[in-house]
Amino acid sequence: MKNLFENELRNFENYSLENCEKLAFQNRFDTKFILKIDGAVDFLQNKNIAQNYSILQVDNSKVQDYDTLYFDTPDLFCFKCHKNGRANRFKFRTRHYLSNGKIFNEIKKKLNTGKTIKFRKKREVFQQEFDADFEELAKENGFFCENLSPSLAVKFSRITLLSKNFPERATLDFGLKYEFLDKKISLPNTAIIEIKREKNGERTFLQKYLRSKHIEPSGFSKYCVGICLTKEDIKKNIFLPKIRNLFFENERESENYL
Repeated sequence: MKNLFENELRNFENYSLENCEKLAFQNRFDTKFILKIDGAVDFLQNKNIAQNYSILQVDNSKVQDYDTLYFDTPDLFCFKCHKNGRANRFKFRTRHYLSNGKIFNEIKKKLNTGKTIKFRKKREVFQQEFDADFEELAKENGFFCENLSPSLAVKFSRITLLSKNFPERATLDFGLKYEFLDKKISLPNTAIIEIKREKNGERTFLQKYLRSKHIEPSGFSKYCVGICLTKEDIKKNIFLPKIRNLFFENERESENYL
């Protein structure tokens, strides 16, 4: 699948990781869209997209791989905060950016204004537990956590686009794989586009394109969807519409999670 996307990226100009970090948007508004893989291919084939956006390239690769480990309490407090629509909710994760080998502890906080703030701290080893380094990052930013343990592993590939016209970054994620204990779920036919910008309400070229294809914004949490797919004894009614909109390897597979 990565080769399929690599072929469609030849018409895009490249930009470096240094330029990408200037627009990291650790304090941002997010808008997400869910589509099938063939829809993602059509998106990348559009000449106007290639004219208005460039692609992040790291070590000659325009597709980057991510390994993420989420942490939560035994009763899934972070998941439940999201499920219940709580303002100022947060998630804890360690993420390995395989393209450059960097590893970060990260905390994502969603404000009641809709804005996302991300705190992170580099580390040297991908740790399988919520250790003292992560606890230090949490306390430095006002989070006091107890009994956090691994709750979900997530792997995916990402293409990152940068607008040539104004401060906007977009990501195209695909190849989603979830794992917890002996449960493994893949979403090979699902792609997620996420638009990231500092101001809300801007109508960007990318948003106009998706609207022309009748692809509407859809809130999507990789973590919450993964929890619903890998754990059976949880209340997940609020996420069922999201699961119905996912594209599994075959259409009947979604019935296992509804």
